[in-house]
Amino acid sequence: MKARHLIFLFVLVACFLLPCLAGQAGEEAGACPKPFIKSIFPWAGKAGYLVTIHGGQFNVPRGEVLFTEGVNSPLDFILAHRVKAEILSWTYHRISVIVPKSVATGPVFVRVHCGAESNTIEFTVNKK
Repeated sequence: MKARHLIFLFVLVACFLLPCLAGQAGEEAGACPKPFIKSIFPWAGKAGYLVTIHGGQFNVPRGEVLFTEGVNSPLDFILAHRVKAEILSWTYHRISVIVPKSVATGPVFVRVHCGAESNTIEFTVNKK
């Protein structure tokens, strides 16, 4: 009789614990949360300016912030190269970067270390 109670108790505990353990394994095994950008400040500037991006799920370790490279021809516009910004600080909700040289007005986005990319946000380059 005691053996039946122990088996029942073991099965009951296993039924509750296994789904929890499986969920944790799934998170560790490769889920890459998509970061999101809420705002960029200032929204306009030129090379060398400090820019702060606010959002979430930027995660650690650091990924990269990519600006649009300057457009010299219609083909450049279609192929739109990206330029990595110098990162000054990186937290879960905020990233501070220096606007790189040779950037143009266009979208900025964040790519986290596991490869997921955020939405884009427009940054205006002032030439003067």
